[in-house]
Amino acid sequence: MLFNRQDFLYAIRSARRTPVLTCVVVLALAVGIGLNAGVFTILNFMLLEPPTDKNPSTFVQIYPRYEGWPTGAGQLSSFTTADFKAISSQAHAFEDVAAWASTSATLDDARKRLYLILSTCNYFAVFGVDRPILGRYFVPEECAPGSSAHVTVLSEYLWRNVFGSDAHIVGRTIHLSSQSVTVIGVRPTIAANQFGSGLWMPFTLRDQFDRSAGTFADMGSPWLTIAGRLRSGFSRGSAKAELDAIMRRQDQLYLQRGAQPFDRMTRLVLTNGSFIQNPVFQPIVIAMLALILGPLSLVLLLACVNVTMLFLSRSVVRRGEIAIRLALGVGRARLMRMLILESLLTSVAAGALSVYLAYLVPRLIIRAMGAMESGSPLAQVALRPDWRVFIYLGVLVLIATVVSSLAPMRAAFELDLLTALKGREGSATRRSPTTGILVIAQLAMSFVLLTAAVIFARLPGMVTSIDPGFATRQVLSVPLDVDISADRRAATLEFYRQLESRVALIPGVESLAYASLMPFRPAPPDEVRLANQTRGQGRPAAIDSVSVAFFSTFGISLVSGRPFQPYDLSGSGGEPVAIVSEAFAKSFWGNGNPVGNVVITPDDRKLVVIGVARDTRSEHFGMLDGPRLYSLRNPSAVAGHLFVRFSGDSSGMSAAVAQVVQSLDRNQVDMPQSIWDDLVTNAVEMRSLGAIVLFMAGIAVALAITGVYAVVSFAVSQRTREFGIQMVLGATRQGIFRSVLLRGTRQIAAGLLFGMAMAGPAAWGLALLMKKTPLSLKTFDPSVYAISAVILCVVGLGAMCLPALRATEVDPIQAIRDQ
Repeated sequence: MLFNRQDFLYAIRSARRTPVLTCVVVLALAVGIGLNAGVFTILNFMLLEPPTDKNPSTFVQIYPRYEGWPTGAGQLSSFTTADFKAISSQAHAFEDVAAWASTSATLDDARKRLYLILSTCNYFAVFGVDRPILGRYFVPEECAPGSSAHVTVLSEYLWRNVFGSDAHIVGRTIHLSSQSVTVIGVRPTIAANQFGSGLWMPFTLRDQFDRSAGTFADMGSPWLTIAGRLRSGFSRGSAKAELDAIMRRQDQLYLQRGAQPFDRMTRLVLTNGSFIQNPVFQPIVIAMLALILGPLSLVLLLACVNVTMLFLSRSVVRRGEIAIRLALGVGRARLMRMLILESLLTSVAAGALSVYLAYLVPRLIIRAMGAMESGSPLAQVALRPDWRVFIYLGVLVLIATVVSSLAPMRAAFELDLLTALKGREGSATRRSPTTGILVIAQLAMSFVLLTAAVIFARLPGMVTSIDPGFATRQVLSVPLDVDISADRRAATLEFYRQLESRVALIPGVESLAYASLMPFRPAPPDEVRLANQTRGQGRPAAIDSVSVAFFSTFGISLVSGRPFQPYDLSGSGGEPVAIVSEAFAKSFWGNGNPVGNVVITPDDRKLVVIGVARDTRSEHFGMLDGPRLYSLRNPSAVAGHLFVRFSGDSSGMSAAVAQVVQSLDRNQVDMPQSIWDDLVTNAVEMRSLGAIVLFMAGIAVALAITGVYAVVSFAVSQRTREFGIQMVLGATRQGIFRSVLLRGTRQIAAGLLFGMAMAGPAAWGLALLMKKTPLSLKTFDPSVYAISAVILCVVGLGAMCLPALRATEVDPIQAIRDQ
């Protein structure tokens, strides 16, 4: 038996003799463990849990990985209608297969855009949500092709927050995107399912509610996500072998139909439906977990270092007791067992308190991020720790036990028995490097967390302070959700025509422009070639299809050449034309003049370059865009983003444009917003995230200050005799003070060096994670490290001053007599 009853009784008596120290230790560990467990609870819900609570081992979500398709196909994770029909009818490994697609619809009465899931009728059965709160779910007839059943199932959140928990909601007619729909049921909120804030409709209604998509019969474009339930006796492996054979046949049929001008080769990935197993996002999710849990682990380690120091100081105070036990024949192995048990009991007590924090912390974080008010799915469910969280919590308790007991055990093994029995301090203990290592470790870990806090604290200011190279305050972005289907083309063109003419009449409007790319959104690269290059020999560039007035509307100047003119649209000027950015010109022609050269787009259009525009910062905040090609938008196009250049107040202009848009189409409920207001909104959202990081860094710095103070105080108390001898030999109190601070300064310098070595890889990982977002960061920003170093030096020296002053008050005669 590793521990016996006497060991437990001794550990309990030891804790009772020092109640204050025990409480401080438990609280310090509880903060470190509880904060980790609470954040992991959120990450577990969002990223690790399968989207069903009922028999999750039989739930399978299927992801396709396409090869032989154009650039970007690797990001597709959906199937065609024909693929779904083949899988659902031919796969014997599944007892049920469901499919769905996500879009949005407008609730006309509330003027609110809702999250809409177009699903097969067995969707709820596959996800294990068997019983609605009210009414019923879909029946097979309502999902049959050609069905005219306009029915919907509401989420519990929507029912309670939009419809006021109306007990008579079933049978009520609501209006979605100008269409009458009958409510047939209310689906309960399930903690593991992340689709909790919208409504469901039969997927056969896709043509009517997903206005940007093709027809339901179109089998060439992937749009459906598929999941199923395994039959008894089948595993994911056997199901994958069967599905692979089905998809090989589908690939051959796809090529024979000529649905697209390229071959298609499909391989499948079967998962439990959790976000981390989605092959498209898995690398990002893993990096995110590492970057979130890494700093949190440092907070826990800081707490453990503080506890180690408290235990170490207690072991020194008790060195006489330990010496007596050793003299009476207690083995050092037994002594080690007793010290480990003391650490284990405090860690277990802290872990028990951390269970409460694992429930509390997620709600506090969600509230701090504003999710309660925004209607996020996180705000709709009771986030409870599950077995993954408790395993993670147990691992943390084990780590805390081991880390906090190592130094006291080492001190016990280095104990000089003779001097300890005489009540004196041994040289081995006095000269132990443990205290210096603890200080350096605390400072290094604090530096990493401070660096992260400075980075996130600067993000909001970075967003709003950049000069993107184009107008933001006086340019309005007008979101439009238009029907681009072929049978509605004439009506859509008329909508655009009336919208442009009526918006132009609003007082203060100066110009209108269209663009295919949105500011501060990632721009997918395409291959652009020169006239003498074949496919595969070109270079990547973002292609923005813009209207004639684009450059004047955004205030982007040209370095050389001329801007677009109306006559360029008619073709009377010769070949189709384009304008390139400075980065594009440098990438393709170096220092040569690009004006007059020909470039070829992926669809084999030959464009003559007529001008070079200045580079902008429209993709990543604070970073120049890569090569960009501006081509002319066809006036009869039914796609693109509308922008309005105006003078005056942005809020008044937003309301005026919104009124015009909604008078032409009541389904257009998204409010226009200036680009600047959009930046400010992003900055506010980042400020919430920054506040959480700053909170964690604040805890880390507080732990570091108390830890450094405890370590230095312990070291000073160990050197009492040394200070007394130095004073007898003529050392001044100022010299003693300087010697303590000098040693502390060396430790701070070492801590900063180790901290920079740790922060470098962390910053590189964060920059890599955010590379594809508008918030690309520099891998090494000297100002961030400088600010963090200054803060840490100030708090570190501040924590050392009081023990240093105490060292100057040593009575040399008394110190020598005591020793």
